[in-house]
Amino acid sequence: MTGFVFNPTRGDAAAAADDMTPRDLVDRPDMFGRWGKPMRAAAGIDPADARFIAANLQHWVANAIREEVLMRRTNLATLLPTLAVTSPEMTLDRVSRLQHGDEPMRLADLLVWARTFDAVRDILTSAFGDATRAPVSTTPPAEGGMGPIVTTGMARRRAATAEPT
Repeated sequence: MTGFVFNPTRGDAAAAADDMTPRDLVDRPDMFGRWGKPMRAAAGIDPADARFIAANLQHWVANAIREEVLMRRTNLATLLPTLAVTSPEMTLDRVSRLQHGDEPMRLADLLVWARTFDAVRDILTSAFGDATRAPVSTTPPAEGGMGPIVTTGMARRRAATAEPT
């Protein structure tokens, strides 16, 4: 051994890219979550960059939440305590940052909003849907269950033709 110590560090450009918020990745950051049109990539951002695609999805979800809240003639501060499915991180301050693209949404956030608003569920279904795969349905867990039961079309057909035990 020559005393070499492997200590990987990131260059300044990579570190700066990690600090980007979703609104930094779109061409109209002031309109993030506030209009129903797709965003274009900001200057210097590749439209095929997964971070931009995720930011655009977050923009669509944030806009759908805004519109749903308006249609219910309420506001986020009033709505949050009434959510059937929630998480401890779902505070008004954090939700406001998510809505404006100041922080990326997490999977738990998407699940909360998809269970609350059909429009969000439709956006996620269209974004993650794949016509080449068998349709999948989920049912809520039984009381005390561990999670949703995921059933493919093939499993439903097998269950329908199976003999009762």
